[in-house]
Amino acid sequence: MARRNLVKILAAFALAYVLFCITVYVKPQWFFYHPTNEAPDIEKARAEGYPAERVEYRAEDGKELYAWFTPPGKSRRIIVFMHGNSYNIEKFYHKLIPLARAGYGTMIPEYRGFGDIDGTITEKTVGQDAVAAVKWLYSQGYRNKDIIVYGMSLGSYAATNAVYVLGQKNPFAALILEVPFDSLLNVVRSVVPVPLPFAMIIKDKYDNLSKIAYTGTPLLVMGGSEDPTVPVKLAKNLFAHAVEPKKMIVYEGGAHNDLYNFQNYRDIIEWLQANEKAR
Repeated sequence: MARRNLVKILAAFALAYVLFCITVYVKPQWFFYHPTNEAPDIEKARAEGYPAERVEYRAEDGKELYAWFTPPGKSRRIIVFMHGNSYNIEKFYHKLIPLARAGYGTMIPEYRGFGDIDGTITEKTVGQDAVAAVKWLYSQGYRNKDIIVYGMSLGSYAATNAVYVLGQKNPFAALILEVPFDSLLNVVRSVVPVPLPFAMIIKDKYDNLSKIAYTGTPLLVMGGSEDPTVPVKLAKNLFAHAVEPKKMIVYEGGAHNDLYNFQNYRDIIEWLQANEKAR
């Protein structure tokens, strides 16, 4: 009887294991994305010191998208901020207020599946929507030399991929990656203690490592030493595979979402100014 019960328990465990793996493969949106499915409040942003306007454009597949935009000062440099796997753009505009006040133009594009834009979130759509945002800047007369691409967390892939796809011949002004990873596979392997066939069940790898050496632009990487979501070792590995010129800052005690509290925007401005003088 005991042996029979043990067999039943093991069979149930095996079935649960297989079903979980299938679910991760079929419905990655349940595990890797946590969007806010409400329209961001631009009036709130304006009231709190981010004087943005809404701009609209389409992705390559015709999907209607939008972003919040503030024009640059005399320098003509504009920072495009790609956010991560949670919330919507309303959560992040505060990070760009100091940069806008320093004279940089800013743009926060939204991906499909976030805010009030319907659609399924995948590696393909995130990458496609980020590229569409940069191409909208082209339509306004900006060129790669005017554009600084800034990605946070999952947005590190959106940013790296956009620079990789659009910057092969004409380098961008800079690439900034905050709490980035080398690949989503390594993130999951680092934080999930259960042995699972991750390479098989995770379809969207978000592989920054294969692209970072070919971006051809000055790189700034920022990480938190106590980041529980994306261990800083993954950012260090990504940084190690990038080419010069590059700089990495690790904020001691920093976590995943709090580098703004360490005034990392000051380091961004200082680095951008130094980078501009070096040109």
